[in-house]
Amino acid sequence: MLTETLALVGRDLRRWYRTPGQIILVFTTPLIWLLLFGQAFNIGKLAQGGPQTDLRYVFGGATDYFSFMAVGQTAFIMLFASLFSGVSLIQDRRLGFLSMLQVAPIPRSSIPVSRMMSTVFKSMLQASVVLVVAALFAFIPGLTGLRFSHQFGIIEAGGLVLFLVLLGSSMAALFVALGLVVRNEEVLFGLINLLNFPLMFTSSALIPISLMPDWLQTIARYNPITFVVDGMRQLVFHTSIGSVYPVGVDLIGVGIFSALMIGLGAALSRKALLRS
Repeated sequence: MLTETLALVGRDLRRWYRTPGQIILVFTTPLIWLLLFGQAFNIGKLAQGGPQTDLRYVFGGATDYFSFMAVGQTAFIMLFASLFSGVSLIQDRRLGFLSMLQVAPIPRSSIPVSRMMSTVFKSMLQASVVLVVAALFAFIPGLTGLRFSHQFGIIEAGGLVLFLVLLGSSMAALFVALGLVVRNEEVLFGLINLLNFPLMFTSSALIPISLMPDWLQTIARYNPITFVVDGMRQLVFHTSIGSVYPVGVDLIGVGIFSALMIGLGAALSRKALLRS
């Protein structure tokens, strides 16, 4: 199974990097968010209750909104890339490639697994670029940059990777399965729009929980995106000041969510491939 899966991963990645326009859009869109949303919106001023206000309690350990938002932006990338992972499967079905794979002498499970792996790889690459560029902004006059803690090291970097991989795997598993179940692109795009913005804007990825209405705070505390960005911020800024949960709780929360979504995705994918 491993050989067949890796071959399909390679095929999906080659199709991706051989489309320059797609790569340009994939990398420029998050950077536009960093420049326009992160730099232009001075939410730090709105959160400043007085001269003695410690913004770290508002921004999850970050001393400014841009650093807070830049970490949340990586979760947005993982979510957005995963949501669209099933679209290419519908295109492969329309071109007949999916039917060829289903009759080929390969394990059928390699079809969804390979698409999940390629999706996580591409989204991790995008998230890494965003973190690096956000940090480089600190060296550009007039811009605010992402400020990592001096204690940030290999262990913390490994923790960031773990949080992002768990989030990317869970969402990719679900939407790859939906790409196999749903036969119509319009229906899948409808599901994407139905989940994309509610998941993002009911989390602490872009807006601090303390600035939300009470009813939205309750929802945000149980949003899986909140578990991811809350844990990542504690690793990046090396403090639990302003955090929602301890890092261990964040990891358990996103781990449970990932296991549930991967299990659901596996069940839906198996049923769809047998039906086809």
